[in-house]
Amino acid sequence: MSASSSFNRIEPVIYAGSNRRRSAFSLFLHSFFFSMLLLPRIAPASQTGIECLVTADKREPFLVVRAIARSDVAVSGTYKLVLIKHNTEGTSHSIQQGSFDLQPGSDNLLATTMIDAGDDAELIAKLLIETDRGTSQCELPE
Repeated sequence: MSASSSFNRIEPVIYAGSNRRRSAFSLFLHSFFFSMLLLPRIAPASQTGIECLVTADKREPFLVVRAIARSDVAVSGTYKLVLIKHNTEGTSHSIQQGSFDLQPGSDNLLATTMIDAGDDAELIAKLLIETDRGTSQCELPE
């Protein structure tokens, strides 16, 4: 990603499954896992000065998920990328986390992961970024 990229552009919606209705189980997982992860208050990106983006690209038979952060000021912090996949075989979740240092105006690839996502899979991906300026979050478009 170049430094001139826009985090406000519309990203293509990636949906791994052929059934576009969210199952009750998937909605339960979504609310359960992410309510546990989030802090009591998450400041808007405008207050933290950090923007984040989660993207997914289909590369048969996988989805490549990327977590990206950008800041207008130099900042350090930690990130947590949470992925939940649900299909007919069951549910799996993974968490990738680490620390980062952002330079002003540049994009930083925080994490990349490949997920086996067949036609019946539903995927939820959320990125949580914590710095001394606050906490930001973003998710994969549904």
